[in-house]
Amino acid sequence: MNIEHIYFAEERNNVSERKKLVCYHQTKRPAQSLQTQKTLQIMLQQDEEILLKNLSKMNRYMLRRAKKEPYEVIVKENPSDQELVEFQQFYNAFAKIKKTNRVRKFHMQTLKLLREKGALVYTKLQNDKGEALCYRLYIADEDIVFNLYTGTAVWIKDRPDLKQQIRFANRYLLWENMMMFRSKGYAHYDFGAVTSKDEINEFKLGFGAQEVEVYYGYLTESKIGKLILRLRELKFKVMK
Repeated sequence: MNIEHIYFAEERNNVSERKKLVCYHQTKRPAQSLQTQKTLQIMLQQDEEILLKNLSKMNRYMLRRAKKEPYEVIVKENPSDQELVEFQQFYNAFAKIKKTNRVRKFHMQTLKLLREKGALVYTKLQNDKGEALCYRLYIADEDIVFNLYTGTAVWIKDRPDLKQQIRFANRYLLWENMMMFRSKGYAHYDFGAVTSKDEINEFKLGFGAQEVEVYYGYLTESKIGKLILRLRELKFKVMK
């Protein structure tokens, strides 16, 4: 059965729900079957001085230090298939060390669909030798950008010449992306849901993020869709 993914919806798409299974992400409108989620967002349309002031002292220091590194930021709204494959390989090496979910075939198909709809923003930080140090991929829609993937070259341990470059890479790319999206008129930078890992939440809060309540989950009026959701619920109960 087709599953339609809808991001940042202001209202529900009842026509789609009658025909298929619809998965809502980060919607602002509550519904009985949707779950509440706290996400962390930065309000981008503030003066740059205020955005800087909202950073932690450590982040301000690290951004100043990062400017001494030979960084190059690459931004693409229509990355090639090869560039997406290179991202996948990079991210999966990162995910293996961090013990998190890898980018698989299904996720690659999603990235290509987002690209076709003009909703994917691919950003890459590399050094002057063309070595990739960090990636951040986004879903962009109307006034909001959602941080979909972030990966850094944490596996490089035998290259002392890259130690400092990697140390500042993630923060530098994040700040440069914030400034880019701000200049393009986006109002909200969404880091994604508050997690159970304090260090991740602290990193996001250290960039001035604030908690915002949104809603997510599956909705359908299709009999097959309802059956799939029921089977999904049973599967999670068994796993628990």
